[in-house]
Amino acid sequence: MKKLVSKKVIKLLLIGLPIALAVWFFLLRPKQLTALVRKVSVENIVVSRTVSASGQVKSDEQADLTFMSAGKISDILVEKGDKVKKGQFLAYLDGTTQFQTTQSYKDARDVALRNKDLFVQEKDANVSALGGEDAYDIKLRQLDELISQAEASYKAQLSILSNSYIYAPFAGTIIDVNKKVGETVVIGETVMTLANMDKFIFEITIDQEDYGLIKIGQYAKIMLDSYDTFEFKTTVTQVPLTANPVTGVFEIEIPLSGDADHALAIGMLGDAYIDVLTTENEVRALTIDEIFYDVSDNPFVWVVENGKLKKLPVELGIEGDIYTEIKTEINEVVVPAQENQKLTEGYFAKVIN
Repeated sequence: MKKLVSKKVIKLLLIGLPIALAVWFFLLRPKQLTALVRKVSVENIVVSRTVSASGQVKSDEQADLTFMSAGKISDILVEKGDKVKKGQFLAYLDGTTQFQTTQSYKDARDVALRNKDLFVQEKDANVSALGGEDAYDIKLRQLDELISQAEASYKAQLSILSNSYIYAPFAGTIIDVNKKVGETVVIGETVMTLANMDKFIFEITIDQEDYGLIKIGQYAKIMLDSYDTFEFKTTVTQVPLTANPVTGVFEIEIPLSGDADHALAIGMLGDAYIDVLTTENEVRALTIDEIFYDVSDNPFVWVVENGKLKKLPVELGIEGDIYTEIKTEINEVVVPAQENQKLTEGYFAKVIN
């Protein structure tokens, strides 16, 4: 009987012990928590930060030309594409009535001038007729006052008449003509547009946050949609003192020059990139996604110490577009090996590169 019990016990141990060992190994044994990571070397590189904005090409000088009085257009002396000189006569309104009024004021002035000339020529007779030199001088001053009044009236009318004319305010090219001969215009209505096609600018708008970073003399590159990867190199030459009162943004004009293979045209679209912060020399740096932040927004990097992951707080310098300067002495860090993977301090690190 005892031998039979012993055999059963031995049999149960032979069967149960492997099962118990398997359960302990797969279910109860303390697990070694591991995270897959990649090694990343800290680079030595010049770190730069840019402000970018979309914009368009404009002429450095451009003006919508208008009449300063209303009326019917008598003639337009230029066409779209014509080059004109500064002061060139471009268009005029039907100013028959104004011209006649101006002529009458001119005639009145001329009469006043002739009257004085005749009075002076017959001085002796006039002195005698007026009863002496004093009376003659008084009359002469009266004639001068009449001339001054007539001259002022004539010039005022000339000014009114000039409102019926359009002259080129600067040398350039007529890039658009909006009206035709015979049409009626009101004061300030655009008749044609004049632009200097030898000097261009690239106009961008900067928001309030970026405005404080823009300084005169900063390097800028402009890339136009029309020329794909070609970079126009230039610098910032002006910073506006006031924002647009309606939109609240700042409009910045950057000088732009083309060449034989990259001709510029008004209205071309593109993007400007202005270097606002740059390290003077190469510095230790990591890319933005190789630096992490804790719940208090303090920066740190992941390192491996004794085979385990550890957070290492770091001091940052200039934060660039791609790279950020690392001021802490460090040569190598690790980052998650898989996308959307989260690392945990204390896990064993398994480096896959």
